[in-house]
Amino acid sequence: MDLSFEVLDKGKPLLCLDFDGVLHRYSRGYEDGSVYDIPTKGAQQFVKEASEHFNLCIYSSRARTEKGKLEMLEWLLNNKFPHLEIVCEKPPAFLTLDDRAITFTGIFPKAEELLKFTAWNGKPWGTKHI
Repeated sequence: MDLSFEVLDKGKPLLCLDFDGVLHRYSRGYEDGSVYDIPTKGAQQFVKEASEHFNLCIYSSRARTEKGKLEMLEWLLNNKFPHLEIVCEKPPAFLTLDDRAITFTGIFPKAEELLKFTAWNGKPWGTKHI
């Protein structure tokens, strides 16, 4: 899939999906870097329905290596997802679905508020708890 503005502006809007914590449940965090978990509940149905309205793309830092990209592709295939483009950098998307993001409203939040953030599954980021 060509992810340039010229191509994306001509078709359906691009929806970027984070892999870990969105499609891949990621219940134990990064651990040893393996793709180990089941799909997040409802992920396959969401992808199927969203693909009717959007071009879909997965972005993940895992895709920085060929091994990581291949593991994600194998996981998607084994879990009956359609073929999805995988990139390591977020392309110019209409919208992004990520478990570790907030919407910028034009007002910068206080650092203290940001430090209170938890993902939907309640798991802390990284290996240290704040």
